[in-house]
Amino acid sequence: MKIIFYISHFICFPFLVLAQTPTHSHEARSVRQAFQNPGTTWLNLSHQSLSSFPDSVFLLTDLRYLDISNNLIQQIPVDIAKLKQLNYLVLSYNQLTDLPDEIKELTRLQTLYLDHNPHLNVNQVVGHLGALPHLKVLSLAGDNIRIAPQELGKLQSVETLELSENPLTSLPDNLSQMSNLSVLYINHDAYFNLEKNIRVLSQIPNLSELHIENDEMASLPESIKELKQVEYLFLVGNKIQNLPAVIQEMPSLKYLDVRDNDIPLHLQDEYMRTLSPRLILRLSNKSKRKK
Repeated sequence: MKIIFYISHFICFPFLVLAQTPTHSHEARSVRQAFQNPGTTWLNLSHQSLSSFPDSVFLLTDLRYLDISNNLIQQIPVDIAKLKQLNYLVLSYNQLTDLPDEIKELTRLQTLYLDHNPHLNVNQVVGHLGALPHLKVLSLAGDNIRIAPQELGKLQSVETLELSENPLTSLPDNLSQMSNLSVLYINHDAYFNLEKNIRVLSQIPNLSELHIENDEMASLPESIKELKQVEYLFLVGNKIQNLPAVIQEMPSLKYLDVRDNDIPLHLQDEYMRTLSPRLILRLSNKSKRKK
């Protein structure tokens, strides 16, 4: 099912998609507890100082949700293929360098968090993921990515992609092949140059929500108008001083969030008059808020 965001969610929970976790009555916080409760489908082994992946986990073949984040794991065993019911896998904040080729056998996997594994061979990993037919959400935040890999273009089922907190400079030309990509996060990426990447972004056919927040961006390029498919644009926490008139030439744009920028109050008032009500506009004055 395609992820749909509502305005109320924008206002209260702008990171709803990547922050939400599934809940289920069959939950466990340890492998032992899981064995004591037959039918366990949710296992949370996060924050347990694990240096290796517990082999006993692979006996829990009913698992649908597995969180083994915030540990010291360097390698995922090939036996991960035994967890064929998994649809939600969290491997964040570990020391992973790669994933085994057997990850391809998790054909029911829909959500995969690989963020904050700074030594991850992203090119190789993404190459494995192209074989996952139902992967919808992928997080590669904080993985030390400078140039996003060409292999991303093969992830045609992915709807939400998180590339934040990377020294990211450029996106691959074939990103347009991600035909189902609708939500893209490029936050806290101070090296990202929006103008140089507009062409690639404009060619992603179903990109409806774009986050470029806290990126030290001083201005919006005139070429922003090329993002004709974008409906929701988040530019929070940059250094933008004014909005170009071409914003009005973005035919699909419904919601623009430019809170915590450097836009003077008199311009904020002007934008509210000229852009509303066609456009839902969120504004705030950074210096005023700090007082």
